[in-house]
Amino acid sequence: MDVRSSLPYELRVGVSGHRTLPDEPAVARAIRRLLDRIGATLQQPESAPPEWTVISPLARGADRLVAEAVLERTTARLDVVTPFPLEEYRKDFHTQEDRTQFEALLARASHVQEMDGLEWNDEPDSDEARQTARDVGYFRVGERVVEACEMLIVIWNGRAAGLGGTAEIVRYALQRERAVLWIHADRPDDPPRMIRAVKYAAGDIADVDAVPLPDKAKALSRGFHQQAAYFRDEATPTAHYTRVVQEAHDKLVGVATASGLPPAAIEPLLRLFVPQFVRADELAIFYQRRHTRLITGILYLAASGVTVAVAQVLFWPAQSWVIAFEVAAMVAVLALWWYGRREAWHEKWLHDRYLAERLRMAIFTTLVGGPPSEGAGDNPLPFYRNPQQWLTRAVSALARTASGGLQPLPFEPLKRFVAQAWLEDQRGFHARTASAKARIAHRRHYLGFALFGTTLVAATFHLFRVGHALGAGLAPILRPDAWFTLLALVLPVWAAAVHAGTTQLEFERIEERSTRMATVLGMLAGRAQRARRLEELREVADEAVRLMTMENTEWWVLLSFQDVRLHV
Repeated sequence: MDVRSSLPYELRVGVSGHRTLPDEPAVARAIRRLLDRIGATLQQPESAPPEWTVISPLARGADRLVAEAVLERTTARLDVVTPFPLEEYRKDFHTQEDRTQFEALLARASHVQEMDGLEWNDEPDSDEARQTARDVGYFRVGERVVEACEMLIVIWNGRAAGLGGTAEIVRYALQRERAVLWIHADRPDDPPRMIRAVKYAAGDIADVDAVPLPDKAKALSRGFHQQAAYFRDEATPTAHYTRVVQEAHDKLVGVATASGLPPAAIEPLLRLFVPQFVRADELAIFYQRRHTRLITGILYLAASGVTVAVAQVLFWPAQSWVIAFEVAAMVAVLALWWYGRREAWHEKWLHDRYLAERLRMAIFTTLVGGPPSEGAGDNPLPFYRNPQQWLTRAVSALARTASGGLQPLPFEPLKRFVAQAWLEDQRGFHARTASAKARIAHRRHYLGFALFGTTLVAATFHLFRVGHALGAGLAPILRPDAWFTLLALVLPVWAAAVHAGTTQLEFERIEERSTRMATVLGMLAGRAQRARRLEELREVADEAVRLMTMENTEWWVLLSFQDVRLHV
């Protein structure tokens, strides 16, 4: 199975722009040229072509022109979000042609979200109040479009126009770190540009910091670049991957059989999910090991460099060439740091693990008929930068595909399977993780105490000149007092390296979190076993998804600040 074909990239393109344009045909041509340019930039041999989704309020002018141009592309979808309920929104369309165009596009929408602001609970008591309410509505819908997309196409004349205008939406999109692609509304034949910042020095004319459209996928769509790199990754040998896929498949089939669930009933889902999950899981394990070794290597090489420098001063003061070993250790630290950053082991570990956990959750939420694992609770820590949207949207697309081929499953075997294969399995995993991290943390603490104690003894001996007399006339390397001095100076450095590794790899925090996760998951598994109706089982599954999503995101955010650093 080609995992690329079943995990497509959804390119979500938003639109904001003027309703009245000086030359609509020229703008329409500029939009198509821009879309062709985006498509060519994102054409990668390692990944399937992106599946386009345009998010648009379908107002007259720019909103519709971009929607129509995107819908001309293969497999494109239209998501409509309106500033007011449709009945109220339609009042903004004053001509029959305007209304007809809107209804024709609305009929092609895959999803429609009608926003319902508080302003419409009571009729505004003046024309000014009504206009203000509509401006607020348009600003809110612009915010919603920005939040739902990864790149925003703006058809804009470069001027501010008050609340709800394109300038305000551009500002908001930049704050949310979206790629903002600009077609000048008054000069559509100019090359499109990417906006980096907007300032207003005086009046309503903007000082726009814009650069030519990037020709690299990474600069245009970081999510697409990450997914293409994910499929290009060959870190896991094919034979090993094939074996692990079969083992994971057989394990789930075995639990299904023991639960009384016909394996054939879940086979279509397993064929879709298991290869994807195993790939993400194995890559996450691979890059976690690389990242851990990298951190340990940098810390211990730095400590080794200090040890060499002190030893040279104490034992070989005339042999300055010994310092070459310290230089070599520092060069090795720099090389490891550079190589780890270049290969992005830390980033790949986080993203692959995040994807694996989302895939694991989606297997079971799909079985119980719950929603795809995105939506409420998907961004529980909005004040931090969160994983790229492709990680959740790709899983949701896979879940929609899998749910279409599933038949209704008998309830009693289903709840036993969900409880054992998911909740109990994860409870056991977290219990084992807590135990393993506790052992590592305790060993490191004991080592730290041993290093501290040895340092204290060596410093005390040195203070009271123990061994000084014995060393008289001996070579420096044979003098006890020199060794006491060495230990007193370098052991704290090694203790600091051990402590830094413990802190950076978050052993104690992970132990605490996993202990609590194991407890809560055990309770959820018991609730699943006691469920009497499918609705109750779905409630348990939803609660488990919220819990695991929060834990997964908190883990991602925490470790995203623990990238490899130079330690000197």
